[in-house]
Amino acid sequence: MSRVCNKAPSLPDGSVADQSLYERVDGPVATGSAHFMRAGSELHLMHSDLELNDVRQAALRVRCAAAAVGAALVEYRTSHRVALELGFYPVHDERLRASGGGTAPVRETLGEARDADLVQLDQAAVEAVALRYEQGGDEAAFGHFVSELTDFSADLERFAAHASEAGAADWQRVAWQLLTGFDRIRIYGQALAVINILGMTPDAVAVAGGGQERRNGI
Repeated sequence: MSRVCNKAPSLPDGSVADQSLYERVDGPVATGSAHFMRAGSELHLMHSDLELNDVRQAALRVRCAAAAVGAALVEYRTSHRVALELGFYPVHDERLRASGGGTAPVRETLGEARDADLVQLDQAAVEAVALRYEQGGDEAAFGHFVSELTDFSADLERFAAHASEAGAADWQRVAWQLLTGFDRIRIYGQALAVINILGMTPDAVAVAGGGQERRNGI
């Protein structure tokens, strides 16, 4: 079971059926997140290769990153499909609402997590995430993540197909675009993980930030 990207690491007050439901949905998310972060490692190493003028190795990194993102999408889509088939989203949304006293504590959780240096989001980004939960719950929030990653995967695949023949101008532009795009999606996914885990255990945010001074966000 994932320790950082699952939706509920423990449900001491939940039924065995609920626990099993979360495990069915969380399993693919954990595997997908592992693939996704490996893609990020490849993209960061790609920049190292370019600094050393090793374009051949950089092109290989891009292809590896594309394969890892593709593998991540398979797992995330599996989780989404299973969640729909088993009726997971209404169950999870209700638990979030219950923890927030009737409303999913999205703004509060992200604000406190930001102050504790658990996630980097400006206020506009926090509002965007909160609105998705208000309009469509966890299904809408996670669906947006999958959609964004699908578009990113297509861009990555297109460049990977001809990366070996790319010129210096292409590398200077696309290399930064890929890393920026990856980080944007990673931060969004990180925000969902914070909401889904810490939003149901609010005290964990305070514990995570314990002993630290409050700092400004981005």
